[in-house]
Amino acid sequence: MTPSHSDVLQGNCHCGCFRFQVSRSLDDVITCACALCAKLGCIWLRTTADTFAVVRDEGSTVEYCGVKFCGNCGTAVTGEHQIGTLRGQLLVNARAVQGFNPFKVGSSIERISAAPEDRRALCTGKSEPGVAPAKHHGSCHCGKVWVELLVDIADLEVKEDNCSSCARNAYIGIYPTKDQVRIHGREETFEYLYGRRFNGAVHCKTCGVLVFNNVYGPPISVFDRLPPERREVVLAVYWKNMAMQPLNVRALDGVDLESLPVQRSDEGTAGYVVAD
Repeated sequence: MTPSHSDVLQGNCHCGCFRFQVSRSLDDVITCACALCAKLGCIWLRTTADTFAVVRDEGSTVEYCGVKFCGNCGTAVTGEHQIGTLRGQLLVNARAVQGFNPFKVGSSIERISAAPEDRRALCTGKSEPGVAPAKHHGSCHCGKVWVELLVDIADLEVKEDNCSSCARNAYIGIYPTKDQVRIHGREETFEYLYGRRFNGAVHCKTCGVLVFNNVYGPPISVFDRLPPERREVVLAVYWKNMAMQPLNVRALDGVDLESLPVQRSDEGTAGYVVAD
């Protein structure tokens, strides 16, 4: 069914396996403070059956607690809350709408408080005996993937950009080194390689939450063509990046995002094309 309104927005998960049309104004978006929405970072657009239509569905979507996400790239696309004031309403993740810029939403966005029934336990106390205690714990929503950060988040840079992938996944990154992080439950994840495939976004395959990224970088042989003095400088940066273990701040428990000094890069989605 094609939406009945004339002003139709196009949307898709990042890889394009799930595509939709919705007839709604992007000025009327909301966020929800429940644990799942907070970890997914969804910005919801209320819609109805006659203003929403699936254009392509290649069968990649996974449903968890009413939210559907692409099991290939991790983008949350639609949701129907099971509790709270949004219960039973059809919602579309505005982050998946083509051209949507989360940095332009502004402070007028409607914010829905979490329902009293939303009582997900925080991921704490999972460090093994005899190892260095973690400064921060975090996890996906279902708890199958969890992380321990051994340094204080206040000592790390916090960055966010609005490229086509990060905007859809609501990724806010910190960049500790691999020896400053312990990751558990890797076998419960799927990885999405995007762009030039130098980075991989790693999601829980059950609940869809993006927990961490992997950094691969280009083949080291590409630096062989550089002059020796330039190559030395570039390789120093390369090895520094390769030592990183990026984490999604949204997956960390007990962190107040509003209080963090987030460095935002408004690079946009220029060059992003959904493959047919």
